[in-house]
Amino acid sequence: MYETLYRLEKTGIDIKYWTNKGQYTPPHWHTAIELIYVLNGTGSVIFDGKEHLTKAGDLLVVDSNKIHEMKCAEVSMMIIIQFSRKRMKNYVKDIDSFRLSCSRESAEHGKEKEYQSVCGLLRKLPLLYVRQPVGYELKSQAVAMEILYELLNHFGEEDTGRTAEKEGALKRLGEITDYIEEHYRDPIPLEEIASHFYLNREYFSRFFKRNMGVSFSRYVNQVRLLHIYYDICNTEEGIMDLIEKHGFKNYKLFIKMFREIYGSTPREVRSERKGQT
Repeated sequence: MYETLYRLEKTGIDIKYWTNKGQYTPPHWHTAIELIYVLNGTGSVIFDGKEHLTKAGDLLVVDSNKIHEMKCAEVSMMIIIQFSRKRMKNYVKDIDSFRLSCSRESAEHGKEKEYQSVCGLLRKLPLLYVRQPVGYELKSQAVAMEILYELLNHFGEEDTGRTAEKEGALKRLGEITDYIEEHYRDPIPLEEIASHFYLNREYFSRFFKRNMGVSFSRYVNQVRLLHIYYDICNTEEGIMDLIEKHGFKNYKLFIKMFREIYGSTPREVRSERKGQT
C-alpha cells in the first residue's frame, strides 16, 4: 500500500498489472482517481449502492473519495491505474471541479465510441509491459495521460456535490478504519469504539452504515477475513489457528462469509494455492 502511494505521489500516475484469484478489498477510498480495466476473468466493484459486475474488456472508473469494495472470485487479470488529483493539477488546474464516471453501462447511453476508444488505449499497455522496449515506462505514462484526457472530455461532469460535511465524514471514517485495522484481532464492542470517538452508540452505528454501506460488525469481520485469507495463501499455519489469531469468534459465520466473498472454502483455497506452486 505505502509503496503504491509513494510511487503515485512521486509521478502522479501509478500503473499496476494485477493477477489474482479470490482477491477481496473491503470498503475503502482514496484521494486518487482509480481506473480498472479487466483483461481476463470476472469480478465486481461495489459503490454508490450498486454492484458493478465486470468481465474481460470492461472498463470502470472509481473517482476519488468514493467508498468502494472489490471482489474477484474467479481468476482475473486487470490493469489498475491511479491518477493523483494533486499531481494532475500541474496539467489541469481546475481538475477538482470535475467528477469522473465511466462504465460499460454508462457507455450504452450514447458514448460507446468514446468508451471503446479509451479501451483501445488501455489495450496498448500490456504489450508494452511484456516487451519492455527502451523507454516503455515513458510511453506507458504517455498512454495513461491520453486516457485521462479522454475521460475528462467525454466522461467528466462538473462537481456540484463537494461539501465540508462530506470531507469531514471521510476524515472521521479514516480515523475509525485506522483504529479497526490496529485492533481487529481483539473484540471491538460497538459501545467501546463509539465512546472512543466521543459518539453515542446509535449515532455511530448509523453514521458508519450510511457512509460505508455495511454495518460496523460486518466491516470488522471483512477486515479479519482479508488477513486470514492472506495467511492461508502465504503461510502453513493451521486454518483454525488463523481464525483465532485474527479475532474471528464465530466459526459458522466465518465459513459463510468466506464462501460468500471468495467463492470456496478455506481448505479449497489452500489446496489450490499449493497446486500452483
